[in-house]
Amino acid sequence: TIYHGDKTIQSNWAMVSYHRHRALIALFSLTTRAGAFSAPSTSAVAAHFKRSNNLAARHHLFIRGGASTSSTTSSIHNSNTNGEEEEPRTGWLHNTEPKYASYPTSSAPLSLAMKRLMADKMQKYRNHRIITPPAAHPCGDANRIMVTEHKISIPLTHPDLKAAIMNNEQLSSTASEEQRRIVPVERIDGAFLTNNEAFDEPTIDVYFTITELLSNAQDEAHFHALQNPNLSPSQRATVYFQKGSNDDDDSSIDPSRMMLYLQGGPGFGCASPVLGLSLASSSSSWAAAVLLGGKVSNADGKSFQRIVLMDQRGTGRSSAICKQQLVKMFPDLFLLDKKEGEGKVVGEEFGGDSDARTMLLQARQQKALKEATDYLSLFRADSIVRDAEWIRESLANPFPSVNDDGNDDAAVNGPQPWGGALGQSFGGFCLMTYLSSIQNPPELVYFTGGIAPMNTPVREVYDRLWLRVRERSWKYYEQYPGDVATVKKIVRKLLAHENSADPIILPSGGILTARRFLQVGLALGGSPGTSFANMHSVINSAFVDEDSDEISNAFLKTIDYEQSFDDAPLYFLLHESIYADGEGATQWAANQSYESHVEANSEFDYRVTSEEDNSNPTLFFGEMVFPFMAHGDFSELSNSGMRTLSEALAEKSDWLPLFDETNMRTALVHKKKSRAAAACYYDDMYVDFECAMKLVQRGCPLEGVKVYVTNEYQHSGLRDDGANIINKLAAMSKNRLHVPS
Repeated sequence: TIYHGDKTIQSNWAMVSYHRHRALIALFSLTTRAGAFSAPSTSAVAAHFKRSNNLAARHHLFIRGGASTSSTTSSIHNSNTNGEEEEPRTGWLHNTEPKYASYPTSSAPLSLAMKRLMADKMQKYRNHRIITPPAAHPCGDANRIMVTEHKISIPLTHPDLKAAIMNNEQLSSTASEEQRRIVPVERIDGAFLTNNEAFDEPTIDVYFTITELLSNAQDEAHFHALQNPNLSPSQRATVYFQKGSNDDDDSSIDPSRMMLYLQGGPGFGCASPVLGLSLASSSSSWAAAVLLGGKVSNADGKSFQRIVLMDQRGTGRSSAICKQQLVKMFPDLFLLDKKEGEGKVVGEEFGGDSDARTMLLQARQQKALKEATDYLSLFRADSIVRDAEWIRESLANPFPSVNDDGNDDAAVNGPQPWGGALGQSFGGFCLMTYLSSIQNPPELVYFTGGIAPMNTPVREVYDRLWLRVRERSWKYYEQYPGDVATVKKIVRKLLAHENSADPIILPSGGILTARRFLQVGLALGGSPGTSFANMHSVINSAFVDEDSDEISNAFLKTIDYEQSFDDAPLYFLLHESIYADGEGATQWAANQSYESHVEANSEFDYRVTSEEDNSNPTLFFGEMVFPFMAHGDFSELSNSGMRTLSEALAEKSDWLPLFDETNMRTALVHKKKSRAAAACYYDDMYVDFECAMKLVQRGCPLEGVKVYVTNEYQHSGLRDDGANIINKLAAMSKNRLHVPS
């Protein structure tokens, strides 16, 4: 029986098969003899396809089969290029690639039945799970909070982003700025409700936690229901959305009462509630202030009920990118790597002389390199904000349905943007992409040290950064003057080993070079009371004792722990690309800038300043990545595969734009869809203060953002005093505080 709206069409030929996650309606002859099934001959199937397609055309059904006599269905089938009448070759009959498309074109009208089928497929495609029973924790003033851990499947390439990539490939280098503009997305899941082909897109998992207050008996009952150990992850998600379903005043999920948090990076997972984000009292963190403090509310003045903490794609527990995973996905990329402990090249089994074998492996590696580069290009801010929209839509409309008028929930409810979003550092960069790319961005937008240097060339970004790192190095040595000599001693020791055949090997297998050691300066942008103190502790653990020049094992372990690029390679691979706003390669801009600074001023050359008789302190490195990191310094980043991948990403020039000035001004100024406030730190080492200020002036992209300028905090202000900062920004965004005055 095939259903079409309220009509029922009887047929003795019907089969639903699945191919590549695609629901395919096909036809076959069903004969029952003593409980057995008999398949028809291929000629019988072919003959009946003709009759059934005529039936399908009359009723606007899309039935898998041969060439249709209906103009409605003929457009979705592949033609026989030889002009011959062929029998249908389906995966069911031949275990081969299906010959015919199984989805309607986007312009074809969809029946009510098809819309409902696709809505049902949407829920399955999302595959929302709560992966473990929730945990409850005590918090301030005798309250309790519940933390649920979610995973959801998300398209690897969102449909509108795929279209943008295809358009970008077709544009020439002389294309106008208007041709390269970002087209804002109205509905992130729109293509999935109009085009069955969208469901063929591979998915990745994104992990996020939701933290919410348990404030009454109903909340507690809901918590205990979710703790049922017999529930599967999918069942637990279903139970989660049942809360408040009969209470209009407390709907189960109201996006306007959710705060989204986007962490810094790129490449690292989000802080965990309680463990990395204290909720002990209303003043213990920004999250506690949002849930418990009473001073942070949504645009309608209502309190926020939930905080969503997302591990951005490729990080934390979200289908994380690591070398192990890349080797599985792109094995040919690593064909030229050495086999551990064997000292020979993988691929000797192919035979032939070594030169011919190497050429063969290089050709295979180049193909895999292109695939891996394209893949990692999908892990930038443009994808991250679309992931956030996918999560929001999945929380707001967890069970997609279509009413009798053919409208789905999201269409009936209208825009349901996040009530608020907070972006720390790179998370703020993502919020700028949000304002540029999403037609209905969060209603309240808060930046903390996160205004990207839009319109500033990537080389200039790093030229300016090196000067700020020098300033912070001086600041560190002012606080710990004894470390000037200690750092020089460490660098000389490491340089001596580099120049010998006896390098210092770290527990991870990497090599502790002088340049790698100086990367501990990445922490210089934190507050002197914590980050400086931690650096001082690391530096003074370098030697076995004060009178020795033997490097201690404890120091080696600490270096490995502090520099986690092996575990989070996305930071190394994609860091410079966060400044790639459209055309142009980054080309290891930080390294180029360093070499220019060294050439102009020996004060930047650690080989010179580490000498005992040199009066200058040895300067640290800052938030930068270098090609040398893939040349042995970091074991997981090194060898042919990762090295060539990092080089390909550095040379990639066809990046999509991340920011759109017109769209940002539309959201903030013209249509006022978002109200925004930003904390900008005057001495911020990571994010250039002057570049940020250029963007918030009248007539500039972020004109509508109210700015709180301070040198009381460093880049770590949100971690150091998050409650005060978020309370201030919330008051500013609602004109309850005259800042700026």
